Amino acid sequence: MKRLVLLAFLVVIVNPLFAQRFSLRGRVDDEQGKPLSLVTVYLKNTKHITQSDSTGQFLLPNVASGNYRLVMSHLGFNSVEQEVVIRQSTTLDPIVLTSTAKNLDEVAVKAEKQTKIQETKPITISSVQIKEVAAQNVLLTDVVDRLSGVRIRRSSSLGDASDISINGIRGTAVRVYINGLPMEFIYPRFDISTLPLGNVKRIDVYKGVLPVEVGTDAMGGGINLITEQKTYNSLRASYNVGSFNTHLADFTLGLANAKNYFITVSGAYNYSANDYRMKALVFEKNKTEEVRRFHDKYQMLFGSVTVGVHSKPWADEISLTINQSGGYKELMNGARVASTAIGEAIYHANNLSSTLKYEKAFLGEKVRFSTVGNYSREHMNYVDTTRNVYSWSGAIVGRRSYPGEYSYGYSDTYTDSWVNRSTASVRLTPNHTLLVSNLYAKQKIAGENHLESPEEDYLRIPQHLTKNIVGLQYEGQFTKLTFTTALKRFDYTLDGAENYTFQLIHKKGGFWGWNTGLKYTISPALFLRASFEKGYLIPQFSQFVGNGADILRNTDLIPESSDNLNLGVTVDCPVSPTFRIASALNGFYRKQRDVIFLGNTVFRRYENADEVRTIGVEGDVVLTHHKGFSLKTNVTFMRKNFTKVKGTENQFLVGAAFPNNPNFFANTELSWQKKGLFNANGEFRAYLFYNYIAPFNYIQVGNDNSPRKTPSAYVPVQHRTDVGVSYKLLKSGLTTSLNVLNIFNAELFDNFLVPRAGTSVNVKLIYEIANF
Repeated sequence: MKRLVLLAFLVVIVNPLFAQRFSLRGRVDDEQGKPLSLVTVYLKNTKHITQSDSTGQFLLPNVASGNYRLVMSHLGFNSVEQEVVIRQSTTLDPIVLTSTAKNLDEVAVKAEKQTKIQETKPITISSVQIKEVAAQNVLLTDVVDRLSGVRIRRSSSLGDASDISINGIRGTAVRVYINGLPMEFIYPRFDISTLPLGNVKRIDVYKGVLPVEVGTDAMGGGINLITEQKTYNSLRASYNVGSFNTHLADFTLGLANAKNYFITVSGAYNYSANDYRMKALVFEKNKTEEVRRFHDKYQMLFGSVTVGVHSKPWADEISLTINQSGGYKELMNGARVASTAIGEAIYHANNLSSTLKYEKAFLGEKVRFSTVGNYSREHMNYVDTTRNVYSWSGAIVGRRSYPGEYSYGYSDTYTDSWVNRSTASVRLTPNHTLLVSNLYAKQKIAGENHLESPEEDYLRIPQHLTKNIVGLQYEGQFTKLTFTTALKRFDYTLDGAENYTFQLIHKKGGFWGWNTGLKYTISPALFLRASFEKGYLIPQFSQFVGNGADILRNTDLIPESSDNLNLGVTVDCPVSPTFRIASALNGFYRKQRDVIFLGNTVFRRYENADEVRTIGVEGDVVLTHHKGFSLKTNVTFMRKNFTKVKGTENQFLVGAAFPNNPNFFANTELSWQKKGLFNANGEFRAYLFYNYIAPFNYIQVGNDNSPRKTPSAYVPVQHRTDVGVSYKLLKSGLTTSLNVLNIFNAELFDNFLVPRAGTSVNVKLIYEIANF
């Protein structure tokens, strides 16, 4: 027996030490046949790595027999990966690397293909490549708001919060993610509209159903912002100047070396006086007049540094990012325009965050693992102590008997957030994949109200919210059928104190959710799909405890749930030698229970409603002509009504329209693009954009109400028309654009009938270079 054990030891342990080893040689050239030196050459998932010499030659010695993936990368060139079989010492044929500068157009084509891949999955996704729309749009919200089924409503004041609606579900039931991490744990007080546009590569909008590697408890859908880490030297900078003294600037500088180490430095600056004109009551005249907003300034500074390395045997990518941001926002009105303005209330906020990311593939790309963690600390200072009464004209017209214009306070609030997402995927076969993803998030909020004694200061009591969401997902591709299904587990814990009594509370809950999607391909140009999710929404920390400023606390909130069903058909094909049509028609059904929404009273807090049903349809058509003309149109129609209401006194609401929810809206854009106009290396583009929103009730109305019966309860019909032109010099990397928004100065409104700005103009410059 001992001899057998010794023999097994010799075979298993000792034999590999004497196993035959071979060498792998080769040469790397550029497209002109010139040798490339300092090219990084390695065998994937091994410790064999080297660099090519001045003649382009490389040598990997002592390689055991087997099948390998050979990878070659060089600054300014596209990486090459190929399979090699080593059974003896081998010399490869010359390998050619192509310049990334030459293939920038190909990169754009690949990026466009990625959006197509997203939009043709079994679940409903709208995907936008930012580079294609950066010259035309100023904010990320401008981009998303033009998609079918999506409404992003915000005032014209830069820095104000956005209200996102996807297929009728809005507010925090729709979550924003940055590379799969929920934004509320990275930048708790920041809004999607304040994020720099230049740092984002692509936007994916998930409608009702979210995959486990992105979604959390985003019951109604989500918006995932995908950033890009370039592996070559690059610089992108933009500056936008517009009406109302608005200035937006950002830059991203990326540096990389031949050993695949990189550093990226980016920054952004946003400022606006927000001094647009609007109609409001002039108190001293007791008359409604057109006034200019006088206390609505906004400023934000953002800086980021990322260092890392990619394409190493021990990591496909590992990086560390440090972000610092800060700014302030003056307040001039609450959710509605009152008879007097807010003239002194203000808040300042700053955020410091760090993100660590790691990715690695194993077993010849069959297993992929990624983990990303973030810690952030945010400080908000809120001041509202004056007794002065301000007219909308800017004049002080009196003194209050009590201090505070909006929500009396002088406080400092600190939010600490930890979040990690770890994901592993296993490719069982080329057509079958299993994926598991876990998200852990924890948030703590504490602070100090300087106007209260320590014994009566609620902010001094730390509040803790913990979430853990794990999901298991399978995707299989058959001949014409693609099937996906996922199981999710939601757990949360809340520790804190009740608002007024300061009684300590402990809330804990857990539940299961699931989704499934099915796609049937009839032909390369036509497919059908259906998807369903049983989703849940765990209230956000700020929904439980408020934001320390203008949103009050409500620790009695319970999770919201929804049944989300999507049915759709998509076609994409040429209709003639000169025209091509792409069209999608999607129907959607949502049944929400215990709806969480932000109340529209003067002092707002998040509340649970009862049962609400949404039924709707959305469609979009894109018609393109080979000479550069394009027509894009999308229309959304829905009905969102109360189907069950608690309390006999509220039964009149059954069947009534849910408040503040547009039910019919459409977008149309006609554009023309021409290369070689005015300059052989130039590209010209002009567009005309039109947006229509039908009337909708912004406050609660009964089942028999209508815009004709009670017009004061409804936001009137809105028509918005934008025009713009841009010109890009392809060789120099400079793009200039001019955009005129709301060119006909139509009356526009935000959520609660707050007037938006009239006509505005902005000019934008974008400069991009690479491989310097």
